[in-house]
Amino acid sequence: MATRLLIPPFGWIYDTFRPITELLIRLIAGGALAFHGYQILFGNIEGAGRFFESVGFEDGLLWAWVVGILEFGGGLLLALGLLTRLAAVAIVIYHWPFGFNWEARGIEYPLFWAIVVFHFLIHGGGRFSLDALIGREI
Repeated sequence: MATRLLIPPFGWIYDTFRPITELLIRLIAGGALAFHGYQILFGNIEGAGRFFESVGFEDGLLWAWVVGILEFGGGLLLALGLLTRLAAVAIVIYHWPFGFNWEARGIEYPLFWAIVVFHFLIHGGGRFSLDALIGREI
């Protein structure tokens, strides 16, 4: 049984944008991840390294490079819809011991990213992706 709209005149808006919402989520999520990685790699890699050491990672500069490359490269892949399932890998283990609240380094924000990338892990890049254009996915 089809759901009836509470405000039927809005139906054309839903029908118009329904095919591209997945694309928009992928572009924004991938672009944001790539931007974060870009800031690490081309902004202040030494500062990022000091941050990683301050939260308990040994050889923080190495981890800054690893995270910067993964965020920048993975974000670009996710935004482009290329190797989408491979790019949709999120690690939230670091944040778990701090609880839920993001302001206390908790899991709230990483959980948001985890569910966004989980969607693309399960569904792939969608109709408007390079994966779909080339006809191959992982």
